[in-house]
Amino acid sequence: METLRTSSYLIPVKLESEPGKYMLIHGYTGAIDIVTESLLKKIQAAASGVDLPEDTLQALIKRGYITTRSQEEEYAYVARIAKALHKKECLLHTSFTWVVTYNCNFRCPYCFEGREQKDGEFQIVFTKKMVDQAYHAMELIQPNKKLRRNVITLYGGEPLLAENKEIVSYIINEGQKRGYTFFAVTNGYDLNSYIDLFSPSAIKKIQVTIDGPKNFHNQRRIHHKYVETFDNITSNIKLVLNTGIKVSVRINTDKNNVEQISELKKQLKILGLYNYPNFSLYSAILIDNDSITKIERDKLDFVSIKSYVEKNRQNEVLELCQDYGIYKIINEAISTNRAIAFRSTYCTSQTGEYVLDPLGRIYPCLEVIGKSDYLIGTFKMGLKWDSNALAMWRGMNILKKESCRMCRYALICGGGCPFSSIIQNKSHCTSFYKMFETSINRIYQHKKAELFF
Repeated sequence: METLRTSSYLIPVKLESEPGKYMLIHGYTGAIDIVTESLLKKIQAAASGVDLPEDTLQALIKRGYITTRSQEEEYAYVARIAKALHKKECLLHTSFTWVVTYNCNFRCPYCFEGREQKDGEFQIVFTKKMVDQAYHAMELIQPNKKLRRNVITLYGGEPLLAENKEIVSYIINEGQKRGYTFFAVTNGYDLNSYIDLFSPSAIKKIQVTIDGPKNFHNQRRIHHKYVETFDNITSNIKLVLNTGIKVSVRINTDKNNVEQISELKKQLKILGLYNYPNFSLYSAILIDNDSITKIERDKLDFVSIKSYVEKNRQNEVLELCQDYGIYKIINEAISTNRAIAFRSTYCTSQTGEYVLDPLGRIYPCLEVIGKSDYLIGTFKMGLKWDSNALAMWRGMNILKKESCRMCRYALICGGGCPFSSIIQNKSHCTSFYKMFETSINRIYQHKKAELFF
């Protein structure tokens, strides 16, 4: 018999609510099982000889936990999977985001778009001519309509400023002619000006940021005229919810507000937002970045992922936490009784995202908009590419980094944000591991009846 060994891609997660039990996940077969601690120890000791019934052993081999492949053979196998996935992802995921304007009526301290991007030339907004040029560029970028994502993201700055209504209406009308619907990322302050544009065939979903209970939000989500914003935003959200479209509220979280999420939930319940099935709320951890000035950084207090998870656990709001897509990926695999849907990339900047701004510039992702060093092309005077920059971004996957190539989580994680992990050389590994354990335990509580081995 060939030599047996424990797979390098075995991922055991201790189940907090079930002493002596683990959820096993395999990093390239996609197998998911619940096992006892004693069975896990036998799997982990496979190279020393396996004392298991033959049918159990064969089941473990089939699921990948025990393998005849050498470590090098496993790495090579994962590399082939990653290459194939990346090729597929590049083919199928052409998506577009429009930076309607860099101008914004808020002055939030953590915004990665600096003051200079809210003033001067960046106050420019799309014109009708630029809109037509942008749609033409999209057709040139991906001629096959079936391979273009049919939802365009409206971004900024603040895309839904009251004064932008005419051009946003034009964007949507022209997009509808071409079969597009829209998703808008907005601060929510001027939503009342856009009520007629919210529908399943126009703007069908929005994301609005509220950073905590009323008093805290008003202190941090600062209007440039220094007026309070909470009441206006929540009132506008109700108006939008009544149109039937989905509204997702995001809480940008640091140490200053991580313990206030429960209070925000209470306030939103009192306001009646939870009465709408099309309403949702989630928390996202604030990440330090190079665009934040020292003055603005002093207003913030970044929280570690460990503290973030623990505080949310204490406040019983873990279901609201940002988790790198872990819950969705694993939950879907269990619900459908299929292998995990693996990925070789973290986001669409690595496969087919095009961010178009009102200056005629094209960027690969939202993290770098307004930063000319990261341009991949222009469309104002015809479509022109920086082929080297485009190839660099589209060539990024888990094989580009040594630590990712040999990581058992690689095909689940996707390697982390490419801007942070590859360009800025910042690792998200520690936060991913912690959030992975937390998410798996959440899934187990919700799905334990469907899991067996």
